[in-house]
Amino acid sequence: MNSSLFSFLELVSTGLMFIAVIYSIFSIFKVNYFNPIVQIFVKIVDPFTKVFLGINKSLSGLIVAVVFKFLGLLSYVSSYNYILLISISFFEVLIVFFKILFYFVIAGVVKSWVAPFSENDMWKIVEEVSNKILDPIRKFIPSIGGLDFSPIFAFILLNSINLFLAQLAVSIL
Repeated sequence: MNSSLFSFLELVSTGLMFIAVIYSIFSIFKVNYFNPIVQIFVKIVDPFTKVFLGINKSLSGLIVAVVFKFLGLLSYVSSYNYILLISISFFEVLIVFFKILFYFVIAGVVKSWVAPFSENDMWKIVEEVSNKILDPIRKFIPSIGGLDFSPIFAFILLNSINLFLAQLAVSIL
């Protein structure tokens, strides 16, 4: 097969991996299931999660994401060391998971400045996820003088987790 087909397969599998990771985030943080945007992700990923009967939806979404990443790696790797490819896929999915959480927090901060009372479906999702990330931090670090410092601590925590996962992946692989 030619390289453009490999690139296309890798692009499709990476896109499906991102969709599966976001699906898992919606499932883990119990985002409003009836939100139309959440429904789009559910309709795309649910057929793939049916394979993993009896497994939690959020976990099965992450497993599907690892499978998609693995298939993407298979599309352009010539030697097939499956254990190595599965390990790379696993760490890549975890890193993407925490990066997306980081971007949800950024979007939540921006929303609080730009459109604090917006009723847009996308903004509702951003607010739900970012608040569920920040609420445990807010229990320990209350706002001071009306300023909420919890996003700063969330940024530090999420970046530290990502750095740890990247270093762990490099040391294991």
